[in-house]
Amino acid sequence: MKPICSILLVGIVLGFSSCKKNDDVSESERAETLLGQWEYQSIMTDRAVDINGDGTVNIDLFNTQEIRQCIKDNLTFFTARAAGEKGDYSINDNGLACQEDTEFTNIEEDRYELIDNNVIRFDSRNEMRIQELTKTKLVIETNDNLGDTDVIVTIIYNKS
Repeated sequence: MKPICSILLVGIVLGFSSCKKNDDVSESERAETLLGQWEYQSIMTDRAVDINGDGTVNIDLFNTQEIRQCIKDNLTFFTARAAGEKGDYSINDNGLACQEDTEFTNIEEDRYELIDNNVIRFDSRNEMRIQELTKTKLVIETNDNLGDTDVIVTIIYNKS
């Protein structure tokens, strides 16, 4: 009876482990995986900043009031163009538009290229350094100046 239970237990464990979703992306798949619609999951800085001027400094910009809620629901898009051309990058004011914008409009647009499968270089904005990229998750670092402080911003996106 014990050997049958052991075999059954091993079969169940293997069955569950084979259900694990493979999200890994090879170096050669990075450019293709980057394409699509991404939404913010987290925005952190390496130093505490006070962007909203309330006198409270934070490193967590997403789960605090440092940035307005209407910015937190923005969508980021990476789109391919014709062969040999840089890709399109845009940030879209999603359903919760800020007062100065209308919903579902692009609030930022740029062109980008993926350098060495690790750096997203833009024509106008600061480059993004890819820390992690799976089929459903993108983690980048970028240099910025927030609240008169030079910081490294780490953004975690989920593919939507």
